[in-house]
Amino acid sequence: MQTPFPSDSHPLCTRTTMHNLQQRANAVSAFAISVLFSLLAAVALLSYVMPPPEPTADVAVTELRVRREYLVLTLFSPPVRAGLYSVTGRYGPDYFDYGKKTNEFAFLAFDLDADLTPLFDWNTKQVFVCLVAEYESKTHNHNQVVVWDTIIEDKENAVLEFQGERNTYALIDVSTKWQGLVANFSLRYDVTPHVGVLRSGLAGSSKAMPFPVAEKR
Repeated sequence: MQTPFPSDSHPLCTRTTMHNLQQRANAVSAFAISVLFSLLAAVALLSYVMPPPEPTADVAVTELRVRREYLVLTLFSPPVRAGLYSVTGRYGPDYFDYGKKTNEFAFLAFDLDADLTPLFDWNTKQVFVCLVAEYESKTHNHNQVVVWDTIIEDKENAVLEFQGERNTYALIDVSTKWQGLVANFSLRYDVTPHVGVLRSGLAGSSKAMPFPVAEKR
């Protein structure tokens, strides 16, 4: 008597499924993407828990002046429209319009000696560096104003040596007056990695500098 062939539902019978080329490619690509993202996550974690050494910088303010600007009604000077107050003088590329009759602008010169090469490794894309004026006033406990900045994209340009460098941006307080205020000028940086989180830090700071009496123009 002939023994019948077991059906597909028989426990001893197994069926082998053949995957086509597209299904196999999808499986391989999904596995590769998972491995890649795992490696990127590991790199980001290592960059966070094992940061590079902190850089050092010497900042010295060699000159600090305050000049009082008077605002006048301007009718035809672009880009100011009729009926607005505009500053009669400029500092840098910005045009100041504060709607106030007087305002005090601080001007400074500083010496900088900074070695930021420790911030550069295989995962560093660029470093943003800025000089920040930090001070307390009657209305605000902590004020920060960026007066100079630069972007470093490679390790070869990570040593900064300046003498008599001028502030790029105007230094103005919301109270319009600098009399009686004291500021520290700090060199701060932000490291942009290829993979991972943005990291910030302080490289150095100047001694406390009191603002002088404003010069009248």
